[in-house]
Amino acid sequence: MPVRHDPDPPPGSSRAGVTAMPAVLLLALFAAEAAAGGVILGAAGRAGPALLAALGNLLASLQFGVTLRPGQEPLISRYSRYDSAARSGRLERYTRRLTASWALLLACFALAFLGAACGAWSAGLVSRLQLVLCPALFVGEHWLRRRCFPELGRVTLLRTCRAIWLSHMRVPHAL
Repeated sequence: MPVRHDPDPPPGSSRAGVTAMPAVLLLALFAAEAAAGGVILGAAGRAGPALLAALGNLLASLQFGVTLRPGQEPLISRYSRYDSAARSGRLERYTRRLTASWALLLACFALAFLGAACGAWSAGLVSRLQLVLCPALFVGEHWLRRRCFPELGRVTLLRTCRAIWLSHMRVPHAL
């Protein structure tokens, strides 16, 4: 049974208190990421950008993948709880599969960038491919969801982005 979280903060808790600490940690994480990126770029020379892209894709893939463990709520299932029209029990299997698709796609890009860092092919080629495939999956999924779940009404990119934003603003994250 998937773990469900209440989209609203507990009674008596302050919204500022819920989001302020993760925001500070997020800024620290960005600073550490920038510093690590500089070290990787400097140490790896020409392979640095591809290694950095591989690491970024691996981390993004893990963000999706770890939520697929038993007893966890898939990341996209959590996002869908913040879309009032998307509250349907039929969506659980769909959002789990979509979360797995994103985890797999990003893991493949991590491997592709690692191959580029080793000189197997061009990092520019992998970058261009990613610039096409990731938006295509994001937009194409909306078309598919509209076809599979007509009861959801109009499925829009803006509504999805709003649900993702609300999810990140209302749910404390362990960094």
